[in-house]
Amino acid sequence: MMLTAALVTAAVLGVSKVVRDWLILRQVRAAMDAGTSEDRVRIGMRLAEALGGGQSGLAPEPPAADVVTPPR
Repeated sequence: MMLTAALVTAAVLGVSKVVRDWLILRQVRAAMDAGTSEDRVRIGMRLAEALGGGQSGLAPEPPAADVVTPPR
């Protein structure tokens, strides 16, 4: 009985992860299709970072919208 419960729990968790990933990728694809080329680069960089991809070489400059300027 415990083994069956464990297998059912693992199956439910596996299916829910697949569904979650599919929903995330669907949102990313919609954002990529609707955005400009700069938006697509920014989304791709954030997605690579979220998936554990490292940066090689120098870090790119942040987009102008994300730059914080100190008050004068």
